Amino acid sequence: MYRITINGQLLHEPDTLSRYRLSSGRIDDEVNQIPKFTFRIPVSNPRYEDELNDRKDIIEVTNTLTNEVEFEGTLLTHTDSMSNAGKLTKGGTCEGYLGYLCDSIQPYHHYENSTVTEFLTALLAVHNANVSQDKQISLGSCDISGDNTNSKTTAYRNTLEEIRVNLIERIGGEIRIRKVNGSLVLDFMTQIGSRSSTKIQLADNIVALSVDTDSTNIITRLIPLGYQLHPEETAERLTIATVNSDCIYLDDTNAIDQFGVIEGTVIFDDITVPANLKAAGQDYLTNNNRIRKAYQAQVLDLSTINNTYTAVKCGWTYPFLNEYMDINEELRVMRRSVDIYKPYAPTIEIGDRAERITDIATRTAKLIEYELPKQKLDILASAKATATELINAGINGHVVVNGNEILIMDTDDKTTATHVWRYNLGGWGVSHNGYAGPYTMAATLNGGFVADFITAGVLRGLEIINGNGTFHVDTNGNVTASSVDINNGNGIFRVLPNGTVQASALQMTGGSINMSTSTETYDAITLSCNEWTLKLEPLQVILSNSSIDKKILIQAGAIYMYDSINAQQAACVIEADGDIATTGVITADELRYNWNGNTYNVGTLISTLWNEVFGGGM
Repeated sequence: MYRITINGQLLHEPDTLSRYRLSSGRIDDEVNQIPKFTFRIPVSNPRYEDELNDRKDIIEVTNTLTNEVEFEGTLLTHTDSMSNAGKLTKGGTCEGYLGYLCDSIQPYHHYENSTVTEFLTALLAVHNANVSQDKQISLGSCDISGDNTNSKTTAYRNTLEEIRVNLIERIGGEIRIRKVNGSLVLDFMTQIGSRSSTKIQLADNIVALSVDTDSTNIITRLIPLGYQLHPEETAERLTIATVNSDCIYLDDTNAIDQFGVIEGTVIFDDITVPANLKAAGQDYLTNNNRIRKAYQAQVLDLSTINNTYTAVKCGWTYPFLNEYMDINEELRVMRRSVDIYKPYAPTIEIGDRAERITDIATRTAKLIEYELPKQKLDILASAKATATELINAGINGHVVVNGNEILIMDTDDKTTATHVWRYNLGGWGVSHNGYAGPYTMAATLNGGFVADFITAGVLRGLEIINGNGTFHVDTNGNVTASSVDINNGNGIFRVLPNGTVQASALQMTGGSINMSTSTETYDAITLSCNEWTLKLEPLQVILSNSSIDKKILIQAGAIYMYDSINAQQAACVIEADGDIATTGVITADELRYNWNGNTYNVGTLISTLWNEVFGGGM
């Protein structure tokens, strides 16, 4: 589906028989953020021998189904690596052309009464005067003719940051860079992206969903502040007291009823008239006081197999439906992450958080399951409904029968078909890359079954292995795991990649647990309750009590008892050969001594010796 070039030379193509194939590739696009593309080149790719040049090489990713360039930009960083198995790869991280605006600094300058178009034109003039020809950018489309702040001040920030501070944060708007006839142009629009009629809904194309709410921005009592009255003497600023009955704040009564009084300030440096300051403060309250929601979802982009669906694109608006979570509204895709080998399953964020313009930490890459009482049944029902929808929609296919196989395709010619079901003596398989494959789902003559996703009520099997040996359940029920993340979906059982097991209860009938650690003193198992702690290590067992500050350490050769948990020297040592060394007193009712096959009471021997020497009495 994707054709990728580097400096105009082929780097990756959809043909699975080609040597020009990447090990991995991912596109990350977000509204008002620099687009990114990351990739890895295997040693088998002819481009592996080419030298990678940071900030010089141009990467272009083209969707071969739509002929649309989904990413274009420069190589930012690259790495050469070799795995512990000797596998050689080169990796790269690229950023879109929007990153060029980070390469120039805007000097201090005050722009008075300038429109958005005039301000952007001035910024780009400074940018173009300080960068090379290939990084120069002209102003393209701009549908915002003015703003309510008029004056703007640049202060030695890079050009992209100045646009964020002086425009996006103050009046909104969205930016992008596109290439027109070989030249770069900057668009600044109220909103970038269109509306799609394709629904994103449960039991159709939603795989997983989470909703993140944010009320940290809410201010219910706002104190708007204008320009600084005496900048060289005091920090006092213009207030609205003279036009607001001697009161310097504005109340949002509806928000106060819901959240109580939450005071805050906002500064409008360029406002010098109290009436204008009050109006600006009221507008801020109106636009700011709402709970923001961001939806993170993994969806199916059905446009990859059915042209009646439109593609899921960043910045576009879609009808969003989920009856279980009471969602029925039109929402925008604010972020999209696409694996080039799984373009049908992008991870998206839908909501109103578009304020970010520079790189920040992204959300943890994981799928959040539906938190519903009948979670297992709902997921299975959704999968069944999606399968039914896909099968019912496939009535326009073409069935071709020849001497040794049956084909069901989206065209009647296997040389032009993209989506293919193929049945022959070797098995059956499904390809989204033409007759030659690869076949991403298949059942083969040798008993194998291959699929990217399996959804089932009960899945039975004699042996489970993830393919690289880091997780294996053998036919005897033994589990071997070195790095794995297993989640049963409701959070009561999970095995993390670092080997940590999280469970509300763990029960095993028969069998054994075998663990290997990197060091002798690795805390394989730790049991704690109040002041008591028991640690099991390959070398030793440690029992401690913080309340009485005592510790016992048990090894194969000895038992060590300490007067305090942090003591370096044991107060008493009992060795396996019978020796006892102690700094304290040994007290016993009876002490016996074995010699020449006879057993003697030590206390009796001492009494006899005493009588012999001292004439009796101790």
